[in-house]
Amino acid sequence: MIERFYRKIFIAIVHDGGAHDIRVVAKKQKKLLYKESRHFEGESSLKDTFLFLRKYFEESPLHYVALLNPQHKQGALPGCSHHSVEDLEDISGAKTLCRNEKWLLYSSLRELDALQEEYKKIGLDFIFSPFSILEHFFADKIQGGFALYALALKDSFSVAVFENGKLEYAHYYPTHEKNAISLEDETNTNANEFSVGIREVDESERSISLDDIESLDDLDILDELDNLSNIEDLDSLDEIAEFTEDEETFEEKRKESSHGDEIKQQMDRFNNDYYRFELIQRTLIRFYGGTHCNDRFVETVYIADGYGSGTELKRYLEEELFLNVLIRHIDVADEVIALSMLEEEAL
Repeated sequence: MIERFYRKIFIAIVHDGGAHDIRVVAKKQKKLLYKESRHFEGESSLKDTFLFLRKYFEESPLHYVALLNPQHKQGALPGCSHHSVEDLEDISGAKTLCRNEKWLLYSSLRELDALQEEYKKIGLDFIFSPFSILEHFFADKIQGGFALYALALKDSFSVAVFENGKLEYAHYYPTHEKNAISLEDETNTNANEFSVGIREVDESERSISLDDIESLDDLDILDELDNLSNIEDLDSLDEIAEFTEDEETFEEKRKESSHGDEIKQQMDRFNNDYYRFELIQRTLIRFYGGTHCNDRFVETVYIADGYGSGTELKRYLEEELFLNVLIRHIDVADEVIALSMLEEEAL
């Protein structure tokens, strides 16, 4: 009855890359009223998020706040029971949720409590797993065939293997730990199939030997520079300035700085793509070496790209692992809103 008098407001919060992305959608009787977005960065981003959302809380009592789980200790397991001892160690002290009676989501209770405390001024109604985002976003693909799916964000990389809608394997990687990863630590067998070698340059190749210089006679000309007394036209600084290059203008410096920023962004995207390529290698090594494999091999990879790159990652996977790769851009906040609406309908 109350729905006839108030609009429903759905709010999505995505904390990724040190920033908060906010999406607000208002509906009344299934009619879209408005949709707004905000992006907050820095140490005050959470406070700015609360101040921005306060007016929506006052607008309607029917507001639903959903957060994408950014915590480290989370994951997904095949089936909803009969897990191995190793799996049980993973979900010890965790809250679990069975999805469609087919597979299990889990997350650390301590970290979930910490999230509720961190966002207590806002209040959280739903906390969604990245694997729920993957399942919803690739709903048209997951129900058919055997393939690997991945959600690429700035702070995390979620990888799952599905066959006919059934989860076969999953792993959640916090990407800030990229410097600690080592494929050699995973397995010593068949590792060469997935490794990419980089030739190291010997120190002797980097140095310069004087034996390589045929003649140093031309260096005698430097002696002529030791005495400048015969130069009569360099009596003032103004005259010396004529021999110097013109100073760069502000516009030239700005363009150079902008160009440097572009190069840095390109290098960051390159490094991120290669790191995610390594994570997929790591996942495949784990999958093929475990009991989940059953003589099946991944041929197709679907990637939901939420960090704005993926071109190099696609090339690595196709050229190094001979995989078929499809990359789709994903608006994670929109997916969180969609899941919130589904959950609200089920209330």
